[in-house]
Amino acid sequence: MLKEKEIFLHLILLFLISFLSNQYYGFVGINPFDSFPVYNAGFYILNGKIPFKDYWLVHGPIIDFFQVIFFKFLGINWLAYVTHSSVFNFLFALACYLTFLKFKLERKYSLFYSLLLSLIFYPTVGTPFADQHASMFSVIGFFSFILAIKTKELKYWIFLPWLLIISFFCKQTPSSYIGIIILLFGIFYFTIHFNRRFFFSLVLSSILAVLFTLGVFLLNEISLSNFYEQYILFASSIGK
Repeated sequence: MLKEKEIFLHLILLFLISFLSNQYYGFVGINPFDSFPVYNAGFYILNGKIPFKDYWLVHGPIIDFFQVIFFKFLGINWLAYVTHSSVFNFLFALACYLTFLKFKLERKYSLFYSLLLSLIFYPTVGTPFADQHASMFSVIGFFSFILAIKTKELKYWIFLPWLLIISFFCKQTPSSYIGIIILLFGIFYFTIHFNRRFFFSLVLSSILAVLFTLGVFLLNEISLSNFYEQYILFASSIGK
Protein backbone atom coordinates (compact mmCIF):
# COMPACT_ATOMS: atom_id res chain seq x y z
CA MET A 1 0.00 0.00 0.00
CA LEU A 2 2.83 2.38 0.87
CA LYS A 3 4.51 1.61 -2.46
CA GLU A 4 1.36 2.39 -4.48
CA LYS A 5 0.84 5.64 -2.54
CA GLU A 6 4.42 6.72 -3.19
CA ILE A 7 4.14 5.97 -6.91
CA PHE A 8 0.85 7.88 -7.08
CA LEU A 9 2.45 10.93 -5.47
CA HIS A 10 5.39 10.63 -7.86
CA LEU A 11 3.03 10.63 -10.83
CA ILE A 12 1.27 13.75 -9.58
CA LEU A 13 4.59 15.53 -9.11
CA LEU A 14 5.80 14.30 -12.49
CA PHE A 15 2.66 15.63 -14.18
CA LEU A 16 2.79 19.03 -12.49
CA ILE A 17 6.45 19.70 -13.24
CA SER A 18 6.56 18.26 -16.76
CA PHE A 19 3.29 19.90 -17.80
CA LEU A 20 3.72 23.31 -16.18
CA SER A 21 7.38 23.73 -17.17
CA ASN A 22 6.49 23.33 -20.83
CA GLN A 23 3.41 25.55 -20.46
CA TYR A 24 5.71 28.29 -19.21
CA TYR A 25 8.27 28.03 -21.99
CA GLY A 26 5.59 27.61 -24.66
CA PHE A 27 4.34 31.10 -23.85
CA VAL A 28 7.72 32.82 -23.61
CA GLY A 29 7.74 34.08 -27.18
CA ILE A 30 8.29 33.27 -30.83
CA ASN A 31 10.97 33.91 -33.45
CA PRO A 32 10.18 36.03 -36.52
CA PHE A 33 11.01 33.12 -38.84
CA ASP A 34 8.74 30.60 -37.07
CA SER A 35 5.97 29.22 -39.31
CA PHE A 36 4.30 26.72 -36.90
CA PRO A 37 3.46 24.06 -39.52
CA VAL A 38 1.67 21.82 -36.99
CA TYR A 39 -0.69 24.66 -36.07
CA ASN A 40 -1.52 25.30 -39.72
CA ALA A 41 -1.86 21.62 -40.63
CA GLY A 42 -4.06 20.96 -37.61
CA PHE A 43 -6.34 23.76 -38.76
CA TYR A 44 -6.44 22.30 -42.28
CA ILE A 45 -7.44 18.84 -41.01
CA LEU A 46 -10.03 20.37 -38.69
CA ASN A 47 -11.60 21.91 -41.78
CA GLY A 48 -11.74 18.63 -43.68
CA LYS A 49 -8.50 18.72 -45.65
CA ILE A 50 -6.45 15.55 -46.03
CA PRO A 51 -2.64 15.52 -45.79
CA PHE A 52 -0.64 14.62 -48.92
CA LYS A 53 -3.86 14.95 -50.90
CA ASP A 54 -5.21 18.45 -50.25
CA TYR A 55 -2.05 20.15 -49.02
CA TRP A 56 1.70 19.63 -49.29
CA LEU A 57 3.34 18.00 -46.29
CA VAL A 58 6.95 17.14 -45.51
CA HIS A 59 6.63 16.37 -41.79
CA GLY A 60 4.55 13.49 -40.48
CA PRO A 61 0.75 13.86 -40.35
CA ILE A 62 0.21 12.06 -37.04
CA ILE A 63 1.32 15.04 -34.99
CA ASP A 64 -1.22 17.16 -36.91
CA PHE A 65 -4.04 14.76 -36.04
CA PHE A 66 -3.02 14.96 -32.39
CA GLN A 67 -3.28 18.74 -32.67
CA VAL A 68 -6.82 18.45 -34.03
CA ILE A 69 -7.88 16.79 -30.76
CA PHE A 70 -6.62 19.74 -28.72
CA PHE A 71 -8.21 22.25 -31.10
CA LYS A 72 -11.55 20.48 -30.74
CA PHE A 73 -11.53 20.58 -26.94
CA LEU A 74 -9.74 23.88 -26.26
CA GLY A 75 -10.49 25.89 -29.39
CA ILE A 76 -8.15 27.14 -32.10
CA ASN A 77 -5.77 29.16 -29.97
CA TRP A 78 -2.25 29.23 -28.58
CA LEU A 79 -3.32 27.55 -25.33
CA ALA A 80 -4.48 24.47 -27.24
CA TYR A 81 -1.24 24.49 -29.21
CA VAL A 82 1.07 24.62 -26.18
CA THR A 83 -1.08 22.22 -24.14
CA HIS A 84 -0.51 19.63 -26.86
CA SER A 85 3.26 19.68 -26.34
CA SER A 86 2.89 19.89 -22.56
CA VAL A 87 0.76 16.74 -22.45
CA PHE A 88 3.28 14.87 -24.58
CA ASN A 89 6.10 16.13 -22.39
CA PHE A 90 4.34 14.45 -19.47
CA LEU A 91 3.70 11.26 -21.47
CA PHE A 92 7.40 11.03 -22.33
CA ALA A 93 8.38 11.54 -18.69
CA LEU A 94 5.79 8.95 -17.63
CA ALA A 95 7.14 6.39 -20.11
CA CYS A 96 10.66 6.95 -18.79
CA TYR A 97 9.52 6.66 -15.16
CA LEU A 98 7.66 3.40 -15.73
CA THR A 99 10.56 1.97 -17.73
CA PHE A 100 13.03 2.83 -14.98
CA LEU A 101 10.79 1.06 -12.49
CA LYS A 102 10.71 -2.00 -14.77
CA PHE A 103 14.50 -2.06 -14.55
CA LYS A 104 14.23 -2.12 -10.74
CA LEU A 105 15.71 1.35 -10.32
CA GLU A 106 14.78 2.85 -6.94
CA ARG A 107 11.58 4.87 -7.12
CA LYS A 108 13.21 8.11 -5.96
CA TYR A 109 15.86 7.85 -8.68
CA SER A 110 13.25 6.93 -11.28
CA LEU A 111 11.38 10.09 -10.38
CA PHE A 112 14.52 12.24 -10.33
CA TYR A 113 15.78 11.14 -13.76
CA SER A 114 12.31 11.39 -15.29
CA LEU A 115 11.92 14.93 -13.98
CA LEU A 116 15.28 15.91 -15.46
CA LEU A 117 14.27 14.46 -18.82
CA SER A 118 10.97 16.33 -18.74
CA LEU A 119 12.83 19.62 -18.24
CA ILE A 120 15.05 19.17 -21.29
CA PHE A 121 12.69 17.34 -23.65
CA TYR A 122 9.82 19.58 -24.78
CA PRO A 123 10.54 22.84 -22.91
CA THR A 124 13.51 23.38 -25.26
CA VAL A 125 11.01 24.17 -28.03
CA GLY A 126 7.78 24.73 -26.10
CA THR A 127 5.37 24.10 -28.98
CA PRO A 128 4.50 20.87 -30.87
CA PHE A 129 7.48 19.87 -32.98
CA ALA A 130 7.78 16.89 -35.33
CA ASP A 131 11.32 16.10 -34.20
CA GLN A 132 10.23 15.91 -30.57
CA HIS A 133 7.27 13.64 -31.27
CA ALA A 134 9.35 11.36 -33.51
CA SER A 135 12.11 11.19 -30.91
CA MET A 136 9.60 10.41 -28.18
CA PHE A 137 7.97 7.48 -29.99
CA SER A 138 11.38 6.23 -31.18
CA VAL A 139 12.69 6.16 -27.61
CA ILE A 140 9.53 4.45 -26.36
CA GLY A 141 9.90 1.97 -29.21
CA PHE A 142 13.45 1.28 -28.06
CA PHE A 143 12.14 0.87 -24.50
CA SER A 144 9.61 -1.65 -25.81
CA PHE A 145 12.35 -3.60 -27.59
CA ILE A 146 14.58 -3.69 -24.51
CA LEU A 147 11.70 -4.65 -22.20
CA ALA A 148 10.60 -7.38 -24.62
CA ILE A 149 14.02 -8.97 -24.24
CA LYS A 150 14.33 -8.35 -20.50
CA THR A 151 10.85 -9.29 -19.31
CA LYS A 152 10.01 -11.93 -21.94
CA GLU A 153 6.51 -10.43 -22.14
CA LEU A 154 4.71 -10.78 -25.49
CA LYS A 155 2.97 -7.39 -25.35
CA TYR A 156 6.20 -5.49 -25.92
CA TRP A 157 6.88 -7.34 -29.19
CA ILE A 158 3.32 -6.56 -30.30
CA PHE A 159 3.57 -2.86 -29.43
CA LEU A 160 6.97 -2.39 -31.08
CA PRO A 161 5.97 -2.13 -34.80
CA TRP A 162 3.11 0.24 -34.02
CA LEU A 163 5.37 2.55 -32.02
CA LEU A 164 7.93 2.65 -34.84
CA ILE A 165 5.30 3.39 -37.49
CA ILE A 166 3.81 6.17 -35.37
CA SER A 167 7.29 7.56 -34.93
CA PHE A 168 7.97 7.42 -38.69
CA PHE A 169 4.74 9.24 -39.46
CA CYS A 170 5.70 11.97 -36.99
CA LYS A 171 8.97 12.56 -38.85
CA GLN A 172 11.29 10.51 -41.03
CA THR A 173 14.28 11.13 -38.76
CA PRO A 174 15.38 9.97 -36.25
CA SER A 175 12.67 7.30 -36.49
CA SER A 176 14.16 5.67 -39.60
CA TYR A 177 17.58 5.37 -37.95
CA ILE A 178 16.12 3.97 -34.74
CA GLY A 179 14.01 1.52 -36.75
CA ILE A 180 17.04 0.25 -38.64
CA ILE A 181 19.03 -0.13 -35.42
CA ILE A 182 16.22 -2.09 -33.75
CA LEU A 183 15.88 -4.26 -36.88
CA LEU A 184 19.58 -5.15 -36.78
CA PHE A 185 19.52 -5.83 -33.05
CA GLY A 186 16.34 -7.87 -33.51
CA ILE A 187 17.93 -10.05 -36.19
CA PHE A 188 20.93 -10.59 -33.94
CA TYR A 189 18.71 -11.43 -30.95
CA PHE A 190 16.48 -13.91 -32.77
CA THR A 191 19.51 -15.53 -34.40
CA ILE A 192 20.84 -16.41 -30.95
CA HIS A 193 17.60 -16.71 -28.93
CA PHE A 194 14.94 -17.73 -31.40
CA ASN A 195 11.46 -17.92 -29.92
CA ARG A 196 8.72 -18.96 -32.32
CA ARG A 197 5.92 -17.30 -30.35
CA PHE A 198 7.69 -13.95 -30.02
CA PHE A 199 9.01 -13.94 -33.57
CA PHE A 200 5.73 -14.67 -35.32
CA SER A 201 3.81 -12.32 -33.03
CA LEU A 202 6.24 -9.56 -34.01
CA VAL A 203 5.91 -10.39 -37.71
CA LEU A 204 2.10 -10.53 -37.52
CA SER A 205 1.94 -7.24 -35.61
CA SER A 206 4.24 -5.63 -38.21
CA ILE A 207 2.04 -6.85 -41.08
CA LEU A 208 -1.10 -5.56 -39.36
CA ALA A 209 0.52 -2.18 -38.73
CA VAL A 210 1.50 -1.86 -42.42
CA LEU A 211 -1.94 -3.01 -43.62
CA PHE A 212 -3.63 -0.54 -41.28
CA THR A 213 -1.47 2.27 -42.69
CA LEU A 214 -2.26 1.29 -46.27
CA GLY A 215 -5.94 1.10 -45.33
CA VAL A 216 -5.86 4.67 -44.03
CA PHE A 217 -4.27 5.79 -47.30
CA LEU A 218 -6.89 3.91 -49.31
CA LEU A 219 -9.90 5.15 -47.34
CA ASN A 220 -8.73 8.76 -47.63
CA GLU A 221 -7.79 8.36 -51.31
CA ILE A 222 -4.19 9.41 -50.64
CA SER A 223 -1.98 8.61 -53.58
CA LEU A 224 1.14 6.65 -52.69
CA SER A 225 3.01 8.60 -55.37
CA ASN A 226 2.04 11.88 -53.66
CA PHE A 227 3.22 10.48 -50.35
CA TYR A 228 6.51 9.29 -51.83
CA GLU A 229 7.14 12.57 -53.62
CA GLN A 230 6.39 14.78 -50.62
CA TYR A 231 7.48 12.71 -47.64
CA ILE A 232 10.45 10.86 -49.11
CA LEU A 233 11.86 12.61 -52.18
CA PHE A 234 11.25 16.25 -51.32
CA ALA A 235 12.04 15.79 -47.64
CA SER A 236 15.33 14.05 -48.45
CA SER A 237 16.23 16.84 -50.89
CA ILE A 238 15.86 19.34 -48.03
CA GLY A 239 18.10 17.12 -45.91
CA LYS A 240 20.79 17.21 -48.57
